[in-house]
Amino acid sequence: MYGKHFESMYEGSMYGAGIAVFAVWGYVIAHAKEGRVELNAKKLSHTLGGSVEEIDSAIAFLMQPDAASRCKEHDGRRLIKEGEFQYFLPSWEKYQLIRSQVDRREYNRVKQAEHRAKLAAQNGKPKRKSKSPVGNPAGEDAYVRAAGAGASDAQLDSIVAESLPPEPPQAANH
Repeated sequence: MYGKHFESMYEGSMYGAGIAVFAVWGYVIAHAKEGRVELNAKKLSHTLGGSVEEIDSAIAFLMQPDAASRCKEHDGRRLIKEGEFQYFLPSWEKYQLIRSQVDRREYNRVKQAEHRAKLAAQNGKPKRKSKSPVGNPAGEDAYVRAAGAGASDAQLDSIVAESLPPEPPQAANH
């Protein structure tokens, strides 16, 4: 399985939480299915190479309320215990949707650019450049960070516009 691992995790309220917390959280992200994961500290200690106590402590940290968390639901808790080894991830769906929205917006932008190019070719006009920040690493990074932070469509469009090279001046029609 795989999970969506965002760089903002290292810069938010988990900053400085310790290696064991990040190792357990990475495991949780990779193993969560439909917002649920099974965690056995004894198994994780062997998998991650830490002590059972370190794993238990990391799980306890992830279950604590966090007032500084970006996700305010459930008091910012990252894990909620449901059974002996079963945990619920309150923010799972939110983070699944973030990347999906970015992918969808990018797909729509590319398809719209292709459509405009096709229309322009039919009308004998030059192709218009895509508004996608792809190909501009700084613009793409800014776009992904903003989308991951929940930026609005208008804010994302602004980032895309800023990342484009300047358009050449057009000749005036007389």
